[in-house]
Amino acid sequence: MKVLSLIASLFIRALHATLRVRHVHVENIEKTPQYIVAFWHAHLLLMLHSRYRRPITVMISQSKDGEYIARVFDWYGVDSARGSSTRGGSAALRDLIRAAREGKNIVFTPDGPKGPARIAKDGVVYAAQATGLPVVPIAFAAKKKSCSVRGTAWSSRTRSHAPSSCTASRSSCRAMATRRNGGKRSSSA
Repeated sequence: MKVLSLIASLFIRALHATLRVRHVHVENIEKTPQYIVAFWHAHLLLMLHSRYRRPITVMISQSKDGEYIARVFDWYGVDSARGSSTRGGSAALRDLIRAAREGKNIVFTPDGPKGPARIAKDGVVYAAQATGLPVVPIAFAAKKKSCSVRGTAWSSRTRSHAPSSCTASRSSCRAMATRRNGGKRSSSA
C-alpha cells in the first residue's frame, strides 16, 4: 500500500508539473485565517496542489479506495478523518470539528463518492455551524490546447504562444455567516 501510494503521489506531482496553473480569486483563501474548503468529488485529483493553508484535515471514506487516497494524502502532509455519509460519517465529522477547534483548516467533498454528483449533503453545513468558520468553495478546471488551431501542431511553421494545457483553480467565499442556535433567527433586534 505504501509503495502504491508513493507512486500515485509521484504521478499526481508529475501531472501537475505538466500543467500551467492559474489560481483565480486566491485572495479569498489568503485573507481568511481559518476556513472550511469544499469542492466537488470529481475535482479531487489535483486539489492537493490548490492554495490552501496548512495544517489541514480532510474527510475521506472508510472504503478501500479511501484508504489509498488517505495514504496518498499522507505524502502531501494532509491529515485525514475517516468516514462518509454512508459509513462512519458522524465520527469523522466530530474529528473534523475537533481539528478545526485545534486551529486546522478542514476539507469536505460535500457530494461524496456515491453522489448524487454536485448535490451537497449536510455535513459541511453542520461543520460550519459548529465551528463558525466560513465555507470556501473551490473548483478546478482544465482546458486542452486544440490541435486544429493554426500554429499549434507539432509540425507547424508558425508556433502559437498558447500554453499546451491550462488549468485554473478558482476559490470564492460565499457562506460567511453561520448561526449557532439551530438555524432559528433570534427575535432580538
